[in-house]
Amino acid sequence: MSKLLSIVIPVYKVEPYINKCLDSLLLYKEDGSINDELMSMLDILIVNDGTPDQSAEMSREYVNRYPKYFRQIDKENGGHGSVWNMGVMEAKGKYLKFLDSDDWLQNLDKFVEKLQFTDSDLILTPTRCHCANNEIWKQKILGMEFYHPYDADTFDWLGNPTHNYLLHHCCCYKTTIFRQYMPGLFLEKQPYDDVVLWPAAMIGAKTIEAFDFPLYNYLMDRPGQSISIEVQKKNLGASIKSQKHTIEFYEKHPALVGTTKEQYIRHRLPRSYNTYYRQSIDFPYPVGKNLVKEWDEWVRATNPHMKTIWITMYRSMPYCMYYITCKCLQLLISIKVKLNPNKEAYSAD
Repeated sequence: MSKLLSIVIPVYKVEPYINKCLDSLLLYKEDGSINDELMSMLDILIVNDGTPDQSAEMSREYVNRYPKYFRQIDKENGGHGSVWNMGVMEAKGKYLKFLDSDDWLQNLDKFVEKLQFTDSDLILTPTRCHCANNEIWKQKILGMEFYHPYDADTFDWLGNPTHNYLLHHCCCYKTTIFRQYMPGLFLEKQPYDDVVLWPAAMIGAKTIEAFDFPLYNYLMDRPGQSISIEVQKKNLGASIKSQKHTIEFYEKHPALVGTTKEQYIRHRLPRSYNTYYRQSIDFPYPVGKNLVKEWDEWVRATNPHMKTIWITMYRSMPYCMYYITCKCLQLLISIKVKLNPNKEAYSAD
């Protein structure tokens, strides 16, 4: 690899955000001049995903002004996953960071300096989450000694909350982790393409390490984000396809037998199969009934030996009774969460 760090940025309808995103990648000396020594280690790859607005022209200005550090690829619209697939294949950096173009980085100079002195496959950093009400929450990295490489095959994945941090906001990855799964690791032309990201990172990494300062700023609650409940309901088909893709990834790329990764995946896999047995009750009754019926048929065909309490409940009673039972369980769980909130992983920033 000719660079230390590749930063892959998809561009699609982000006119209000793109300048802040790209400005956050410019590193300066104390005298206000560009820090060429650090910037030369970066490969900033902007991918124009066929945006119909002026976002790509705005991002190209950075390529024109800083051609040594920025480059841009223009392509037809293929969705967020197509940009990540292209980024993995086109990256020139030893390490790879995904950055959504409505988000931004901080402490990048410090991160680059620290990155030079590690060879860990997976680097975790705290994340700052910016909410619609202007609150800022910091997602902490818990249960790890900072700047200490851990063997990923013996790490306590079950007992440590680290598996909650394997989304791209908190992670920087060795590029080779994802190259081994190409082509087509990420689904294209649909939302929820990133669901497969964390199992791919965990299974592929041999060593993990945590840094103690925030790098990523995540803009939450933006209108139209795929994490909103209404958008999730609208994109139900894409969500199901993504969940199936992730389960099939597990089956195709099992973790090493006897490792703590295998133990964790054996624990996690039933939760993935449970997804739409549980979520069906969040939809209108006839939609949920049809959803869980189709999901159950797929589960029976994919893994006929899979048994969980949710699967057993669904298969042992009429859907009307299942629906009422699950609604009661959902209410009890929400009460328990309100009475015993787990705020340990987050703090006001």
